Amino acid sequence: MRGRPVARCARMARALAVGIAAAVLGASGARAQAPADKYPEKPIKIIVPFAPGGSVDILARVIGQKLTEHWRQPTIVETRPGAGTMIGTQAAAKADPDGYTLIIVVSNHATNPAMHATMPYDALKDFEPISLLARAPIVPYASPAFAPTNVKELVAVAKEKPGTVNFGSAGPGSMTHLVAEMFKIQAGIDMNHVVYRGGMPALNDVLAGQIPMTFATVTQALPQYQSGLVRALGVTAAGRYASIPNVPTFREQGFDLVASEWYGLLAPAGTPKPVVAKLNAEMRRIMALPNLGELASRDRALELVDRGAERFHPRRDRSLEPGDQEARPQGGVNVPRPIIW
Repeated sequence: MRGRPVARCARMARALAVGIAAAVLGASGARAQAPADKYPEKPIKIIVPFAPGGSVDILARVIGQKLTEHWRQPTIVETRPGAGTMIGTQAAAKADPDGYTLIIVVSNHATNPAMHATMPYDALKDFEPISLLARAPIVPYASPAFAPTNVKELVAVAKEKPGTVNFGSAGPGSMTHLVAEMFKIQAGIDMNHVVYRGGMPALNDVLAGQIPMTFATVTQALPQYQSGLVRALGVTAAGRYASIPNVPTFREQGFDLVASEWYGLLAPAGTPKPVVAKLNAEMRRIMALPNLGELASRDRALELVDRGAERFHPRRDRSLEPGDQEARPQGGVNVPRPIIW
């Protein structure tokens, strides 16, 4: 993976960036009949394909609370981590398309097709987009016992002892993992990815001293950073980020790496259009609520986005077709350029 030219996978990444929910425009709602004026008539389930306690889980619970308050129907958040989010996502793809099973996905929903020769679902055809919800930049959070205090010092340590620095992430193919791999390529260093089933287990191992650092969304470890339990070595925002203003960007430290994790709400393909529209309108209402940022993430570390399905729904590109050898190089994992919505 080291040294792989970024340009070689840029085309695939662009296709994925515009393809998160493409091709579902043609999906019909024939399998389900749920008039929007009666929706919802029973509890709604939001699947979180990550371990509990992470930024996706927090966001889902805040949205669930607001849905329950407004619609007077319980909203259940179900965490189903594993297989790079594919376990939970497969469950959502197979659910009845009636609007009562939703899922919050992140950037790897778009990159998983490029990283796996086979998938248990079609990331485009099997889902109906509802709304883009939020964004957050990536931060390498390190234990105070780990010598580096910034990205430049991390590179120096990694070059002095190649292959000895371990790091965690939210899982293979996650934006946090891909940012780390892009950083390795740009810096010309070798570090070892330790696989976890979510960002929170990786952070817990940093706190326990099992690994020296993890790449995470800024939200993930913000309380621990503010308490001095971890260091923030840099941030992949374009400029200084409001919740961590003293942390220099990667660009400031000599690395042209700007990327954000994004969070989107999907339903199974075939969910009736009126129900999708009602959910979209409700997401817009929720995202516009005063002080929602404080509920969704401490110190507004999560940037909430007020966008509808029409902005979360571009066209399909042939680069997404199976067997694209340029996008899926020999040796296994490719490294799409991080996606910014």
